[in-house]
Amino acid sequence: MKNQFLLLALAVVLFSTSCKKNIIVEGPATDVPSGSTSNVVEVSGEISANTTWSASKIYLLRGFVFVSNNATLTIEPGTIIKGDKASKGTLIITRGSKINATGTVDKPIVFTSALGAGARSQGDWGGIILLGKAPVNQGTDVKIEGGLVQPTGKDEKAYIYYGGADAADNSGVMKYVRIEFGGIAYSVDNEINGLTMGGVGNGTTLDYVQVYRSGDDAFEWFGGTVNAKHLLAIGTWDDDFDTDFGYSGNVQFALAQRVSTVADQSQSNGFESDNNGTGTDQTPKTSAVFSNVTILGPIKKAGDSYNANFYHGAQIRRNSSISLLNSVISGFPIGIYIDDTKVITAGSTSANFTTGNMVIANNLIYGIKNTEVSVSNTAVAAAIESKLRADNTFGSALFASTLFNTPYAYGTDFAASGSAAVANFTLSANSAAATGASFTNAKVSNTFFDKVDYKGAFGSVNWASGWADADPQVLAYTTPGAVK
Repeated sequence: MKNQFLLLALAVVLFSTSCKKNIIVEGPATDVPSGSTSNVVEVSGEISANTTWSASKIYLLRGFVFVSNNATLTIEPGTIIKGDKASKGTLIITRGSKINATGTVDKPIVFTSALGAGARSQGDWGGIILLGKAPVNQGTDVKIEGGLVQPTGKDEKAYIYYGGADAADNSGVMKYVRIEFGGIAYSVDNEINGLTMGGVGNGTTLDYVQVYRSGDDAFEWFGGTVNAKHLLAIGTWDDDFDTDFGYSGNVQFALAQRVSTVADQSQSNGFESDNNGTGTDQTPKTSAVFSNVTILGPIKKAGDSYNANFYHGAQIRRNSSISLLNSVISGFPIGIYIDDTKVITAGSTSANFTTGNMVIANNLIYGIKNTEVSVSNTAVAAAIESKLRADNTFGSALFASTLFNTPYAYGTDFAASGSAAVANFTLSANSAAATGASFTNAKVSNTFFDKVDYKGAFGSVNWASGWADADPQVLAYTTPGAVK
């Protein structure tokens, strides 16, 4: 027995003095509720070789955890991964490395807070950051925001930079994945989002991903070409879908459900889109195409009160040229804002619209309290508003409750005491969103887009059922594999 203890001690010494590339410490974790510590694997530092995380364990991220050296991290269906709050646990997939997080409807993969049920909140940990080699209009070596620090003694470009020239770059797969209670504002305009994507290429698969109660944006794209389907953003603090630095991918079937009391001082929007921070003409231009999106704002019915930090259903600014078709925006103070107040070439954002490079068409824009269309460029404001009204349907006295079954149900985090329920975002009987979707425009005619009849994220089929969760606050997450 004594020899065994001596051997163990020697192993610990040798491990602690070796190169700290792949640090996985299995044992008790202070952030994990008692009774489950024997199943917890603490992870910190680097994962520099192909690694598989098993659903038979719970993983705890401590600090910045980098998947590096072209390694692939494979995560089994039903695996629970928690982020440590004190160290801002964050998972970063570096350029050339991959994540294979392929869950199933019955066994989604869950990234969540390390705090116990009832104690969780936005910003309990960092989030997930994917860094790729696809084009970005800031160059081929761009530092990701969020306050990341590379491992001691290592080249930061190998760990916290993104961008390149490979539009088809592959950062792996995220499918049937939940990301809960993440998102941290490191400093003003320097945040980790629920899911942050820097230069992610279209070889990557993103499908059925839920971000719940992010402390910053739910989904943010910094350049890249990655496509995505079936995205959920629930109870986001800041923006739901944020596009920057030349993001040019396609997104279909995405829904954001806002909470009237939860908004960020920087202004909370459904969409926020920039070409870059100063609105230059650098290419590739932010030109992502979104179709079949539902943005449920904070105003559920006429006369509702809401956090004053809510602003726009869609703010398109700084020379962005994104497009939005076949979608629903409901319940914001301002509907669509085309903003030229910060551009290098005067009028460039509005010019993107008037020249047809930006298409906003075939949408339902309901329940806007103050201004349905706002255009900062007064010279073309009337023409742009006329075009938007001709190509979209506005209904200031109508709300999403007339379109979908129970869009304003919330879990215990946001519901009034005793009224927690599961939302149903599918179409209600005789919904005005049930028909009329069109895919004849070149922006949405390619094979990526499913040619459905309905507008918004859901038709008659509830694709969120089974894998997504409306009330993760009440889930214990103390038993490996118990994700429901």
